Amino acid sequence: MSQLGLWKKRLEEKLRQLVPPFEPQLLYEATTYYLFQEGKRLRPLIVCAVSQALGGDLEDALVVGCAVEMVHNYSLIHDDLPALDNDSIRRGKPTCHIVFGEDIALLAGDALLTLAFEVLSDKENFRSMNEKEILLLIRELAHRSGYSGMVGGQVLDVRKLSTQEEISLKKTAQLFAFCFVAGGIVSKRIEILRDLEEIGLSYGLLFQVCDDYRDKDGFYEIYGEGLREKIKETYERTYERVKKLGLLTEEIKSLFDHVRLETSQPH
Repeated sequence: MSQLGLWKKRLEEKLRQLVPPFEPQLLYEATTYYLFQEGKRLRPLIVCAVSQALGGDLEDALVVGCAVEMVHNYSLIHDDLPALDNDSIRRGKPTCHIVFGEDIALLAGDALLTLAFEVLSDKENFRSMNEKEILLLIRELAHRSGYSGMVGGQVLDVRKLSTQEEISLKKTAQLFAFCFVAGGIVSKRIEILRDLEEIGLSYGLLFQVCDDYRDKDGFYEIYGEGLREKIKETYERTYERVKKLGLLTEEIKSLFDHVRLETSQPH
């Protein structure tokens, strides 16, 4: 099994350890409905890969990765609701609100968001992190998940208030930026957090551009097949930044190639 595969296995175990059964059972089932579906775990794997490249503690990276996965899955539950994207299928299964009802799905998303910060704020969950570093993690995740990032980007998208690039940088890229920055915080490399943020934003934009090419929407509606060139430019620019920072491990290279190769292929 590859290193990424081993980390993913550990992430699945850690998620279940951090979210044991609770009452009411209905809320537990709805809260873990997306969370325990073993997807790609791209965001937490980035935290692990950056931390490993910089000499951080893997166990601490796993905890942070689980927290960001909770935030990501809360956003999916809410995005699927009729008031937003009104989706009935995700990952080949009925969406959360179809299974549990809109009221419980809304509350399950709330539960996941708050649980992420409960996990991060518990010093007992970490082996090498001090209080200042934990507080920085909490602030970064809150900042990039809220009005300055993911939620703000969703508003811009829903009401068509900005350009596709600004929407994508907030709605998608800010959470990826957190993953790169978090790897730096876990590794105690505070001096390079700005560089990691820039890489994360570029990676997040690459992810969205490739995703839009695959789905033939978003950026594709603007650029058409010319979007292939934007994918190439974004990939090369981001890749060079990673190399310059000395982060080009096999795992990080795989995470870059995975996004580009899987999502940029035509139908």
